[in-house]
Amino acid sequence: MNRALVYLWFTLLKRRAFYFCLGLRRPTTFIGFAAVAGLIGFLFYYRKHEIFGQLVRRETLTGCALLMLCGSLFKGFLQRGLVFEPPDLEFLFTSPFTRRQVVFYRLLPGYLFALVQGLVFLGLFAPHLKHPALTTLSFIFFQIACFHAVTASAIFAGTLSDALHHRVRWMMLGVYFLLTAVYLRAAWDFKIIPAFASSPFAQLLFYPAVTLSDAATTPSVGAWTVRLLGINFFSTHPHWQSAFYLAAFGAGAVASLWLLFKLKADIFETSLATTTRAAEKRLRIRQGRSLVVIPGRQPRSVRLPDAALFRGIGAIVWKNLVVASRSRRELVLASVFTCIYTGFLVAIRWVLHRLMAEGGELPARQIMDFDNGLALALCLLVFFLQRTFPFDFRRDGQHLVGFRTLPVSPFALALAEIAVPTAFCLAFQSLGILALIIAGGFEWTLLLVSLLGFPAVALALNGVWNLHYLLAATRRAGGKADSPSPVALMMVVAMSFLIFYPAGWTAVFIGRHTFGSYSEPLAFAGWLTVQYVIDFLLVLTLARLFQHFEVSRDA
Repeated sequence: MNRALVYLWFTLLKRRAFYFCLGLRRPTTFIGFAAVAGLIGFLFYYRKHEIFGQLVRRETLTGCALLMLCGSLFKGFLQRGLVFEPPDLEFLFTSPFTRRQVVFYRLLPGYLFALVQGLVFLGLFAPHLKHPALTTLSFIFFQIACFHAVTASAIFAGTLSDALHHRVRWMMLGVYFLLTAVYLRAAWDFKIIPAFASSPFAQLLFYPAVTLSDAATTPSVGAWTVRLLGINFFSTHPHWQSAFYLAAFGAGAVASLWLLFKLKADIFETSLATTTRAAEKRLRIRQGRSLVVIPGRQPRSVRLPDAALFRGIGAIVWKNLVVASRSRRELVLASVFTCIYTGFLVAIRWVLHRLMAEGGELPARQIMDFDNGLALALCLLVFFLQRTFPFDFRRDGQHLVGFRTLPVSPFALALAEIAVPTAFCLAFQSLGILALIIAGGFEWTLLLVSLLGFPAVALALNGVWNLHYLLAATRRAGGKADSPSPVALMMVVAMSFLIFYPAGWTAVFIGRHTFGSYSEPLAFAGWLTVQYVIDFLLVLTLARLFQHFEVSRDA
């Protein structure tokens, strides 16, 4: 490794840390940082809870390791080249550095991240590990191997043609699906393949091919299951087992680095194209433009409908609906994710229904708590969907100043902007509720709670992300630099959870000081009232920032 590159990386790291500490003077940045620090402190305080012990079970760690490794390979394959900062690109590619030195310089941030993540892992899960130090070192080595895998996959994918890259990408998804099916069957005895697919009649259609059920019962899979459960020599010698794992992960990290350096592909041309695409993507996000550009395709003009709902401020709603209708990629992605997410919840509800039909019994209270957990999981779906539906201020960055000339109030315009993504989130959640009703049936009280509570959550989350975008747009219009994107993203995610704290605290307070059958309805009513008040204040803040945008631009 070249010492000049190490010095450059260390200098840039110190500068970023300095500007981050300097940025804590801003109230919004400080609140976001305090929220993240508070969340880490909360998890560290309750680190001895049994739920942390369940997270470090052998089956759970194996699933997380497969997810990290497969995700790293797929992410690098989609990236198709290494991504550098534009100033680094101009310096590195015009200087007499070797290919290995440039690749190692690109890996330095990953090594630091693996070390920090390992320390967090040690602090949270040390009470539940037999050998915390050895397990943490193994985790760090595995994380480093994943960074080597994502880098090698990105370099290799950059050498493939577009047609071959498209075919290999779908082949990788198919392999990951089979790997997931085998893992769930071997580790958790959970079958995601329908029974008719493994029946003798279905095997006749593919004779003499081997079915997935045959693959899951092969001796090799059985031996892998035995090793997964720890029924071997190492189960009676825990010290040898930890030492073996540490040596294996360390050797994996070294071997992956050796294979990475053995790749003979040219990284300069592919990295230049990938860095240019990433810079253009960031620029389009800042300007509120679409990330997907289809050359040679001009969308047709759509006239304003005759309905009175879309007159006046309703024209903004209609404009966002037209943008949504032209964003087929986002809609398809949200539909597939919703089907997978809802299908998992329906499968859990169906398993409970089948076990109860076979003679299992559960108290009515536990069944109600189980249904409440499914409804809460469905409520969390909006945390993922709202990033997929940026049909609001995030797509109107170039027109914010022009919107100031419209004869409408800022509050009405802010409400109209977040109406479409909120409606889309609620529509996809309603599909999940319908699927759960068909699978097992919900009580009318739970449906009423979902009908009243889901809009409050969707409004809050869309408001927080639009607030973050308007703050960044206002600072850019005033000639100020943006905050580092990873830190800003972490803070806005923390704010997405922190926005529900006052309503949650109110519900807990009411629940502790009331008794009887009216305790839960009163607690929910208190939560709903406080949350809608916060949503109203959030929309007022959006209107205020929108009104302030032109002043910052003129300044």
